[in-house]
Amino acid sequence: MFKSIALATLLLGSTEAAGCYPVWVGGSAYSSGSLVSATVALNATAGTTITKNFKCTSGSEPALSHCPNYDPSNTIQAAAAWSDEGECSGTQAIETSAPTSKPTHAAWSGAGCPKAWVAGASYESGELAEVDGVAYKCSEENFVNAWCGNSNYKPGDSLYWEQAWTLLGSCSGTIAPTGSPNYVSLTDAGGCPDEFASGTTYEENDKVALNGIVYKCRSWPNSAWCSMNGYEPDGVNSADAWTRLGYCDGTISPTTAPAFSSLVDAGGCAPDYSDSATYEAGDKVSVGGNGVQKIIYECKAFPDDGYCSTYEPGHWSKLGWKLVGYCEGTISPTAAPAFSALTDHNGCPNAYDASTAYEASDKVAVVITDTHSVVYQCSSDVHQSRYCSQYEPGNDYKLGWKLIGYCDGTIAPTAAPAFASLTEVGDGCPKKYNTATTYEAGDQVAVFIASGQAVIYECKTWPNGAYCNAGENFSPASDNANMGWTLKGYCDGTISPTAAPIVYAPAAKCRWYNGTQPITISPWAETSLSTYVAGTRVRKDERIYKCKGYPYSLWCKMAAYEPEETAYWAEAWTAAGNCVDALAPTTTPSVSPTKSPSKSPTDAPTKAPSKAPTKSPTNKPT
Repeated sequence: MFKSIALATLLLGSTEAAGCYPVWVGGSAYSSGSLVSATVALNATAGTTITKNFKCTSGSEPALSHCPNYDPSNTIQAAAAWSDEGECSGTQAIETSAPTSKPTHAAWSGAGCPKAWVAGASYESGELAEVDGVAYKCSEENFVNAWCGNSNYKPGDSLYWEQAWTLLGSCSGTIAPTGSPNYVSLTDAGGCPDEFASGTTYEENDKVALNGIVYKCRSWPNSAWCSMNGYEPDGVNSADAWTRLGYCDGTISPTTAPAFSSLVDAGGCAPDYSDSATYEAGDKVSVGGNGVQKIIYECKAFPDDGYCSTYEPGHWSKLGWKLVGYCEGTISPTAAPAFSALTDHNGCPNAYDASTAYEASDKVAVVITDTHSVVYQCSSDVHQSRYCSQYEPGNDYKLGWKLIGYCDGTIAPTAAPAFASLTEVGDGCPKKYNTATTYEAGDQVAVFIASGQAVIYECKTWPNGAYCNAGENFSPASDNANMGWTLKGYCDGTISPTAAPIVYAPAAKCRWYNGTQPITISPWAETSLSTYVAGTRVRKDERIYKCKGYPYSLWCKMAAYEPEETAYWAEAWTAAGNCVDALAPTTTPSVSPTKSPSKSPTDAPTKAPSKAPTKSPTNKPT
């Protein structure tokens, strides 16, 4: 108590204190540079206080500043918006207005000022903007340019602006040409395509010009917005539908069909689309055009081909058909246009027989004309191939069979079609899948398909690996196998252990302890990117990395941020130590290990050697 009173007396008795600025009033029009005073409590218990001057450090105008609402007498609020100018006394202010001078910066190398910064605008990576006679450049880091139009990142005048912008220097005047100052950050796109026209139907990759800037309609599904009001190039929602390519000068030809300028010349035209026809994968049709040239669409592969007879090419849903290019004239032979989209199989396999039992990768021929047949192949997927003996090729359900080409003549059947599309793994098979076994990520099992041959599946990483122990409905032999298992290849032999069964044992496990509970850390894998969220731990060898919090966790889902592999991986991941318990494979080794000299005799193998050691000292156990 005595010390507090003495201190207060010393402070209040100072004769060197400056005069006090006007007292802070909540809601007043304060901004960066405004000067106020406020009474701050020294000791709440003793009731001692001190009056100080403060200077606002937040926002170039009241609407962007915290100072109208952050009370400088509150220590926490003052730290975020005010600088302490020291003790004051008296009632006459020394300075009552904010200084008019602004920081000066060296002139930048550009000629003139870029376009003024606009809150809410969409800025491209590297684009320039001007604020109060200073030039800034939007960050070129991936995704950061999305912040450049946010008022919380206003260049030079916000708490976080340096994360989105780089200060270039002071500027004066304007950049030529004055009509489009943002040319300095764009490339020369050459001649201009046709001007953007509201109400026109645009498709993926179509190019238009607007105010001397070239835009390209983005790929599906964003291309659906290119023809909608509110998504015009350079509009508020432009980036959702259009990609800015650069600036242009003059025109490009042909100007009569600007859509064709972005399409590939597909040669002669296929037959016109008919809404009464039935189409299959690979079929091509012609649509519309300008009287001379038409646009070609191709029916997509399974399973999308099921929509080709339901939706017309160019339908807004984009189901069934894909845009191939433009054409002129006709293609021959017109009698069998379906063959033009198929591959010549160089000879026909045996004709399909409904009484034959087919296996994965078997091929059959289906006669179409007197001279041509089409070739179908039974799916290489062991689950889909089950339908090949139940449904004929070209069935309405698209089950089992896949159209792969056309043929003329015959070919010899293959010796082992079921395994033709798989890779042989090892010199034998791992243990057969068993629902009573608990599997972990990386464990491999065998599922026997034919006598002496099996396919190998590997348990996926977390969280998909949880399905490896979810029972028969999620076994490698089930239709749901893909939920937890990855098909690795085929193998020959039996499930008996080979001389080196460790080949099929799971790799060493990396353990990390969450309190007292051990958790297995899986290796970083590109196939698992979609599962990585804030807090996810992965490993590179024995080194563990943890995915950072939002928004940095968004980058954990990108292969470009693989730990240790790029210069900027640390923006997504942080080092989280090493594996503390790396377990070797748990399968029993085929050869007993030698006894360590440090172990007691009780640790010796209980099974007697198959042959007694000789008396020679060199043959004694070590």
